[in-house]
Amino acid sequence: MDRKDAYLWLKSISGISTKTIEKIKDEVGNIETLMDFSDKEIYSLKNINLNIKENIVKYKSNSYLDKLKEILYKEGIKYICVDDNEYPYDLKNIYNPPIILFYKGNLSILNDNLNLAMVGSRKPTRYGISCAKKLSEQLSSLGINIVSGLAMGIDSYSHIGCMKGEGKTIAVLGSSVNNPLPKQNIALANNIIENGGLIVSEYNVNSAVIPSNFSNRNRIISGVSKGVIVVEAASKSGALITTEFALDQGKNIFAVPGNINSEMSRGCHKIIKDGAKLIEGLDDIINEYNISCIKNIEFGENYDNIDLSEESVIIMNAIKNNGVLQIDDICDYTGMEIKSVNTGLNELVLKDIIIESNNNTYSLNV
Repeated sequence: MDRKDAYLWLKSISGISTKTIEKIKDEVGNIETLMDFSDKEIYSLKNINLNIKENIVKYKSNSYLDKLKEILYKEGIKYICVDDNEYPYDLKNIYNPPIILFYKGNLSILNDNLNLAMVGSRKPTRYGISCAKKLSEQLSSLGINIVSGLAMGIDSYSHIGCMKGEGKTIAVLGSSVNNPLPKQNIALANNIIENGGLIVSEYNVNSAVIPSNFSNRNRIISGVSKGVIVVEAASKSGALITTEFALDQGKNIFAVPGNINSEMSRGCHKIIKDGAKLIEGLDDIINEYNISCIKNIEFGENYDNIDLSEESVIIMNAIKNNGVLQIDDICDYTGMEIKSVNTGLNELVLKDIIIESNNNTYSLNV
């Protein structure tokens, strides 16, 4: 038995955690020999719960291990352990790295490319969706991989945006690889694999899905990445858990600023106050990694070639120069009557140049 099979066997047994395996390793030395131990020798193990010892004895057979491997084979799932050369280098060096990883797709991208995590709200605004899709696509156009959690909202749009560029996207799951959650994103998970990406989890087939799985997987999202980008997050967003892991791991943290009146921006603004780097353009990210960009890609669009009325151009420039504006402010800045402003705003919204938010406020669709 090789080491990764020993880990596969032990991790499948109820009650055995990574910490328990470490205790066993400290005592027996070569974990690969444990299955050859007699029942008496297993019951003699120190600092191990009696129920766990009973379970080890109960499932101490090669036929049991073969059944585990057969299930993985039928599901098309591969696995590696923390001691394998293919194991992600950056992940291996965090506190409490997963002792075993299950995956589908191209594992090599975790070690061969620059990986950046992108996370955010499950219920984003149109502004957040636009930022996630465009920023992930811009980074991907430079060959940078995007890591996220396959959740609804910002995670999903980050994966989707990345697949439009040259980079690959990695989804880290809080469930098993054969049971990607949420169910609404099964098609997205399949697309990620088909596009040369990767689906990865520390949870084996048929593992129970409990709430703590999703917070635990955040340490993997940041662990395999060189930095974490928070696109949009409320003050108590789960995305902020990822930044806490990233801080502990010594990773760069970036945040996209938003509307000061939006609850979905409060989390980003909080971490900016705490030291996260504010993103105004792509260079704010790539300069941290000594990546040279052939041209300066602004975090926004060039609208020079779009056919717009004179009124719409004036309104667009007012919003561009002053940020998020209410309709009354637009009238004041442009000197236009509200009827003309409404006509121009309708054109800009229809052409997806600006975004209409709550309380008749408007911002550029970045």
